[in-house]
Amino acid sequence: MSLLSVRQVSKTYELRLGWSGKTQRISALQDVSLDIAAGSCLGVVGESGAGKSTLGRMVLGLEKPDCGEIWFQGQELGRIPSQALRAVRREIQVVFQDSFSAVNPRWKVRQIIGEPICNYLNKTAGEAAEQTIQLLETVGLTAADANKYPHQFSGGQLQRVTIARAIALRPKLVVLDEPVSSLDMTIQAQILDLLLDLKQQYQLSYLFITHDLAAVAYLADRFAVMHKGAIVESADSLDLSKLQHPYSQQLIAAQLPAHPRDRKSLIHSAKPR
Repeated sequence: MSLLSVRQVSKTYELRLGWSGKTQRISALQDVSLDIAAGSCLGVVGESGAGKSTLGRMVLGLEKPDCGEIWFQGQELGRIPSQALRAVRREIQVVFQDSFSAVNPRWKVRQIIGEPICNYLNKTAGEAAEQTIQLLETVGLTAADANKYPHQFSGGQLQRVTIARAIALRPKLVVLDEPVSSLDMTIQAQILDLLLDLKQQYQLSYLFITHDLAAVAYLADRFAVMHKGAIVESADSLDLSKLQHPYSQQLIAAQLPAHPRDRKSLIHSAKPR
């Protein structure tokens, strides 16, 4: 049985057009289905506006689908009683793209990480502080960082803080919503290495949302390509050369090759057949 199973999920939004009062219906997701096995990482790739983040919000319970079902550990999320949702939320955590917007700027790191520990694990302040330090060291920071504010960190360091918070409750599934796209290339590699180590250490499952095929090939076990709210191609193999859909080929062409001389052939191969 899959840890997470999304079945024919669709979502439409109404967009108000100026002062006329007229609205336009925008389809964000169209009959999306996917599965994530325990301990695995599914990469969802696509351009901005493809519906990736909307899918992530559905899995997190921040949005409700118009139709379709989302199953987590054998439970359909739309039918779980409100009093039981607290236990489910503990099992599904998230790392957002913008780490600065994901934290309270007035809180120190010990409060940012310690708050869910106290609320969900019923730990004392002292126990939460001790666990916070352990988590900081796990993600490559130090005990001294617990008394710093978010503005005192670089983007990569603060993303490590949000990752520490995400794993604090030992979740089963972590939604990674563009976790490295705002970082420079060197820091991206370090964060991806950290996520891979944590996946193995804690037996985590990831829904990895990104537009970077190279990052997916490094971290994911399987991947799906999204375009205009629909999954147009999925594969168990991370061999990008096997992708056949014209949009998948365009994504490949958009990636910078190792050498500029390879650019022309990639663009040529991306033309629709």
